[in-house]
Amino acid sequence: MLRRKIMIVLIALGIAPGTFVRSDVMSTTDAPIDFILLEERAGIAGPLNVQAVWAISSTHRDFGGYSGLVAGGDGQFLAGSDRGRFLDFELDETTRRGTVNRIGYPPWRGVVYPFLLDLEALTSDPESGAVWAAFEHGNAIERIDPDGSSTRVKPDEMRRWSANSGPETLLRLVDGRFLVLGEAPEQSSGRRDRPGVLYAGDPVEGAEAIEFRYSSTPRYSPVDAAQVPGGDVVILERRVQYRLPAAEFDARLVRADPAAIKEGEPWSGEVLQTFKGSLFGENFEGLEFVPDPSNPDAGSLYMIADDNLSAFQRTLLVKLDWPAGGPLVGVDVKTAAEGKAKAALTPASDK
Repeated sequence: MLRRKIMIVLIALGIAPGTFVRSDVMSTTDAPIDFILLEERAGIAGPLNVQAVWAISSTHRDFGGYSGLVAGGDGQFLAGSDRGRFLDFELDETTRRGTVNRIGYPPWRGVVYPFLLDLEALTSDPESGAVWAAFEHGNAIERIDPDGSSTRVKPDEMRRWSANSGPETLLRLVDGRFLVLGEAPEQSSGRRDRPGVLYAGDPVEGAEAIEFRYSSTPRYSPVDAAQVPGGDVVILERRVQYRLPAAEFDARLVRADPAAIKEGEPWSGEVLQTFKGSLFGENFEGLEFVPDPSNPDAGSLYMIADDNLSAFQRTLLVKLDWPAGGPLVGVDVKTAAEGKAKAALTPASDK
């Protein structure tokens, strides 16, 4: 019942007033959307086994640009793009095939606020069925309830964040707290670390907050996060290097303990996995953890890449195995940069 409830609110996400700029309802696919399994594994360093990699492609006018990802159970996913489009799809674990249910703009009502277009992150509460979205341009958070009603706020704690590199990471922790990380330092702050806020409850309801700093290497920015069994948070970080004819990307996963967050102090973690090269050098922006129904201490991490609607980039979906107890070994950043990992990965078998 809870899984059905959360998927209903995922589709209702677009009903939230002031989020989207079109009135046409999400349509069934009028152009093919292909999920193609890729076998290449070069460019990965770290202890997490890659279970599957899909290249998702389509000529559909509403396809691409996905920055947020949430799961609704039974292989159901919803990806949101910064253009306000949504991709409602499911994965068959037996055949490893993907099927798209609907794509495009969900219906909306009310006044249009252009600053709420740049959706960068999604998070949800499986118990209540509520979904929260973070909007980078405008530094806003919006909650969409199961009945389709919505409430949005521009928290005071985020008002000085960069206008175009604001809340890129939004995560509801299992204990009901909310973690928000900015992609870039505040405008004119002179700082190199990123701003962070930890809310004691729902930020839309004005929950108490503590502000802190997220410390990473200067060129890597936090773009999403997921909580794994045991309470730790896995943060997806991205690096962009501008080249011609197109920008180059690489990514990494950082594991950190939210219990270590202290007001006004830096917070950091350990690099767990790195992604680069011809296959994994994509603009990964969305991260979600899906528990194993038969073992709550294990599950899978899913990453989705934003193709920026560019002919030089791809929409990739990567499934990583999260074993019970979590991985035992991280990555040495120096050796990973040289293409050597402390722990070797076993290529995924096509089960």
